[in-house]
Amino acid sequence: MKTRTCYRQPEEYKNRIREKFNYTCQKCGGYGYEVDHIIPFAISHDNSEENLRVLCVRCNRATRRQRKDHNPYTPELWEAYLREELAKL
Repeated sequence: MKTRTCYRQPEEYKNRIREKFNYTCQKCGGYGYEVDHIIPFAISHDNSEENLRVLCVRCNRATRRQRKDHNPYTPELWEAYLREELAKL
């Protein structure tokens, strides 16, 4: 399937990602349903399978809060955060 350049993925594409990770949160190991970008779409514009993971609601919300705490105008902070996220994979 060709990846799209829009932010929202089709539901069948999300289901394929969920099945790939067996509906398991990639952070805590619990039940995961939400499809999350490892490198935020606003930065990467990447909807490829390599940039997506499955998270539970709790871990996804915590990741969003952490990302919002980082100043997007400070590239060093974003780079450090993204390196941490990629190292966890």
